Amino acid sequence: MRDESLILEMMLDHTPSTFVLGPLAGLELSRFVPNPPPVYILDQLVAEMHPAWLEQIQNNCTNCEQRTLLVQGGEQFKSLNQLEKIYQWLSEQALTRDGTIVAIGGGTVLDLVGLAASTWRRGVNFVSIPTTLLAMVDASIGGKTALNTAGIKNPVGSFYPARGILADVGFLGTLTCSDWRNGMAELVKTAAIGDAVLFAELHAARKKLNKTLGHSEADQPVPGILGALPWGDWVGRAATVKVNLVNRDFKEKGPRKALNLGHTLGHVLEAHSHQSDKPLSHGQAVAIGMAVVFRIAAERNLCPVPQALEMIQLLEACGLPVTWPAPPVDLLETLLAGDKIVSARSGLSWVLPERIGKIKVDAKVQPAELLRWLEAPEEG
Repeated sequence: MRDESLILEMMLDHTPSTFVLGPLAGLELSRFVPNPPPVYILDQLVAEMHPAWLEQIQNNCTNCEQRTLLVQGGEQFKSLNQLEKIYQWLSEQALTRDGTIVAIGGGTVLDLVGLAASTWRRGVNFVSIPTTLLAMVDASIGGKTALNTAGIKNPVGSFYPARGILADVGFLGTLTCSDWRNGMAELVKTAAIGDAVLFAELHAARKKLNKTLGHSEADQPVPGILGALPWGDWVGRAATVKVNLVNRDFKEKGPRKALNLGHTLGHVLEAHSHQSDKPLSHGQAVAIGMAVVFRIAAERNLCPVPQALEMIQLLEACGLPVTWPAPPVDLLETLLAGDKIVSARSGLSWVLPERIGKIKVDAKVQPAELLRWLEAPEEG
């Protein structure tokens, strides 16, 4: 391995998984493909933005043919219909039990392709190359796969770790401002649950973050952003937090639940918003969820008020929302009951901060507490 690469090893349910972060991480692909050639499932936008780099990754994989399926990313991709299309293509490629699927793209692509890998021939080798900030610090690590169905986010999925996760921040240079903001929500979350020093650095950099992300057009790239802030360091430290958690608790029985900070309410708001003309992205929904639970924790004297304010300041500096119109209370309760974090024995689990770097899992929150910190439901 190259000296400049960060290498994080995981053993998840007796399955090795390696996270590699570095400027040439993708060139390590052949180490994780025991029986070439693999097949590639690739976000079409990434293919258009980085053709030379992707060709180099594929050509560097010894004896690797380039059998590639191009797909469209986004939450709409994570559907049963798209999963069936992937299965059909894998059948056409005659991918056998000892084959490898390489997924290249953002979190939604990695989620669904990981599910396909976990179920095709009862499980084939899987390698992921995350190309968004959100995917590098969150979605690619820890083996969660999923699709959306029945109006619920991620109710169908599996725990299936990628053998190799190859991250290169050079891919981030072409992200839109919206993609950066989505990733920042997960980066801030990860720092808040497990690295107080990183959170302090992010908060101290909020003026630079606001200058780059706070006012840019959501659908446009952010010129010069890679050189403006220490993204490689931040991504590596956030990845380290998640790696440590999933190594301790792969199946989310205890400590790993902390990664759901902001997600319980976030999932509900995201799903509900997609029935309107103002859909929330995943990162926006998580940001709102975090702002609300930090406010609730501060109101309960569980979390210091200044730290709750720091969280809200940092999210706003990144151009992320910190409140949103609430669904009608009866619908809110129904959506919460359908969330994947519900346990039949203990009910709905909430993650609340005790302070930056320390999280309480399996807390209880009543809908009335949520409504105090959300806007009134929109009429009509």
